Amino acid sequence: MNNEPGNAVRVLEEALKTDPGNFKIYLYLGISYEQLKLYQKAISTYLQGVTLADSHKDLFYVNIGNNYIRLGESKKAINSFTKALTLNSSNTPALRNRAGEYLRLKEYDKALSDYKLYLTLKPDAYQKDEIAKVISLLEGKMDEIARKKLEQEQKKLAEEKKQQALLDKVLNSLSNASEDTTNLSAGTGKVEQYSDGFDIVE
Repeated sequence: MNNEPGNAVRVLEEALKTDPGNFKIYLYLGISYEQLKLYQKAISTYLQGVTLADSHKDLFYVNIGNNYIRLGESKKAINSFTKALTLNSSNTPALRNRAGEYLRLKEYDKALSDYKLYLTLKPDAYQKDEIAKVISLLEGKMDEIARKKLEQEQKKLAEEKKQQALLDKVLNSLSNASEDTTNLSAGTGKVEQYSDGFDIVE
């Protein structure tokens, strides 16, 4: 509360020695490590605490996800937010933050879905106007992606049709060429007779 995370860490680490089963100590200790920018240590602390927690497990996973974001590990952050949402489907911070990481990874359809659900669950969000703009942009982006995909499919079909037409033409040409050929035959059956004798011209 006095913005002294260093002192908080010392007090909380001492508290763990006397009450190691208290999951709330891990939660506050993890927050203190975050404030000191010791993100990996914060994650380790949260992971220890979540195994002891009989409630607020989703909060632990949200905090873990936030620290992964600070470490630049979007996929791990998404995984943590997803765990939080599995435990509590109405955890709006997890939903909003996961949407942001999907956006960072250019998984626009998933980001759009999360942002829409976020505003449904929290219509009075303080960033609702900004999020509404993002949703509008993402919808436009999805329309553009769908249009490009359709164009690519049409182009592919046209190319396949062109290739098939060329193949048909070649096959037809080969078929016509075969009609002009003749098989080897024994002829008329007449055999030329040659004499054994030779006239020698003096």
